[in-house]
Amino acid sequence: MISIIIPTLNEEKTIEKLLDQFESMTTSVPFELIIVDGGSNDQTVSLAKNYGQVYQLLDANRGAQLAYGAMKSSGDILWFLHSDTVLETTNDILTTIEKNVLDPSYSAAFFRIKFDSTEFFYRYLAATSTLRARFLGLIFGDQGLVTTRENYEKAGGFESLPLMEDWCLSRRLRKIGKFQLLPYTIQTSSRRFQKGKLRTHLRMHQIKLLYLFGVSPKKLVERYYK
Repeated sequence: MISIIIPTLNEEKTIEKLLDQFESMTTSVPFELIIVDGGSNDQTVSLAKNYGQVYQLLDANRGAQLAYGAMKSSGDILWFLHSDTVLETTNDILTTIEKNVLDPSYSAAFFRIKFDSTEFFYRYLAATSTLRARFLGLIFGDQGLVTTRENYEKAGGFESLPLMEDWCLSRRLRKIGKFQLLPYTIQTSSRRFQKGKLRTHLRMHQIKLLYLFGVSPKKLVERYYK
């Protein structure tokens, strides 16, 4: 079984599009949808309950949501997705995941991403995200990290962090084995860049550098959302 784990927080405008794709999916691969909400005050929870198992963690950070979802899941494969993801196709995607991720020569897999904009800036971000995952061993949350439960537990799972939770887990997974690029593209939202593309991009790199220099995720999240 594949457990699809989705953290949410005030995602009533985006969550149904992704969940509808799974609802309409025709596949022989068993799967479950697990949505872990971090304290939404909109209709996210009531909408999500129409599709899968929903858990509520009030005032939880994303790392805690992901870890809780993995703990509550039943699958031997774990697929972590952001709620604003849109799948390129639903045809055979679960079959492909099952076939590739269970290959013992890999510790995890990820997808190429594209943004909901064709501007050069977003095409550049998408291309460099793939290069970063392949050559630096860093799979970020919008790239749809997939791993086996065995490798997830061996790597120590997600930490209860407000930021950099994907960085921490992917680095530990990379020590276990190689990463595989899956033959599909998933779309992610460009909304995080609405307050300024270059400014947001530079701030994200600043956060990564500060983390490498030992600044705590708690302080980083205050700077990131300042």
